[in-house]
Amino acid sequence: MTKSFYIILTAVAVFVVLFLMGQWIGRSYSLTKGLLARQVYEAFCHTTEQYDADKTKEFPALFREELNKRELDKLVFRIDTVSLSDPETVLRKDIRYFSDYEQLFNERHTFVYPINDTQGVQAHIINPRAGSIGRLLYYFFGTAIALIILLIGIQKQINIIKRQDEVARMREDFSYAMIHDMKTPLSSILMGARILRSGKLDDKPEKKEKFFDILEKETEHLLALTNKVLTISKLEHGQLLLEKSWIPIRPMIEELTQMFAAKTSKPVTFNLNIEAEEIFADEEYLKEAVSNLIDNAIKYSKETIEIQISSCTYNKFIQIKVKDNGIGISLSAQNHIFDKFERASASRRSAANNVTGFGLGLNYVMNVTRSHGGYVSVESQEGKYSEFTISLPLPTEHEITV
Repeated sequence: MTKSFYIILTAVAVFVVLFLMGQWIGRSYSLTKGLLARQVYEAFCHTTEQYDADKTKEFPALFREELNKRELDKLVFRIDTVSLSDPETVLRKDIRYFSDYEQLFNERHTFVYPINDTQGVQAHIINPRAGSIGRLLYYFFGTAIALIILLIGIQKQINIIKRQDEVARMREDFSYAMIHDMKTPLSSILMGARILRSGKLDDKPEKKEKFFDILEKETEHLLALTNKVLTISKLEHGQLLLEKSWIPIRPMIEELTQMFAAKTSKPVTFNLNIEAEEIFADEEYLKEAVSNLIDNAIKYSKETIEIQISSCTYNKFIQIKVKDNGIGISLSAQNHIFDKFERASASRRSAANNVTGFGLGLNYVMNVTRSHGGYVSVESQEGKYSEFTISLPLPTEHEITV
């Protein structure tokens, strides 16, 4: 069954519950009203018996006591003195069955108790529904609150299921990307090891050294990826200890630009605008975060690459910005690019010459900046540029002294 089927089924079930609840309230009110009439009848009878036994007590006070004993303290009544000669007067001795009294109660009247030969007292209930409706309202609002909680719970479960499906999809994408990306270096390592082991290159030291370089490079690539996955896991669980200090920004950026300029096959131009010369951070992890941003700028670039790297101080934060002239990121994709295992979109990948990967780079950047107490943001226009900003807070006096 699809999730939509279960959502519709839940909605129908809620409608049925509400319908049955309405029926229950209506029937409960009818039953409670009859019970209330009987309790008032019994209370008045007991009051008259006590008044017959002791005329010194006040009739209204006795009636109130009897009502309170039956938990009818919310009922409001008045005691009227009526003439026994009134043709509508009904004496207690004339009421043989409760059904006779119930009719009087429904008409908001009660029978008369004679206090002398010409007069009697009549208890008139002003709010006969208070005893029943009040209690039913508690049940009604309780049921309504329970239904609201039920609906919220159902909605949360639906969201959880959707999120689980999304995570499952991302994990599938990650597994595919992992197999795809690891296949090439592993194949290179295996092929190089076999050739070196065969002895065919023993008399060719230059080629032999080249194969050793390939093996080392591919092994370092796999090791770096493994370390990145482990680092992200530690960052997410708060288990990574950062060694913060003042880091000179310019030498770090220049080292990274020289490295990427040497290994990229496309023509790339780096423009540096370093206003803030130092930043308080863990050099190893910050350097790797900036490296990821530069690597992404090159991966998702056009034929000619122009990358602007700048630093400045803004609102008690030191910022490092990496801006490219690449293919850009759509607004919808910007909401997910920092998610674990997430890439921007299929169209973005195809436009970037089918760039593959694990989708860990930006998630790594986000976790590193958060662990420093900062944040990372992106500004982009499709087909024009993308600019990522790492913002780390200025240190407190305590952090500097430590």
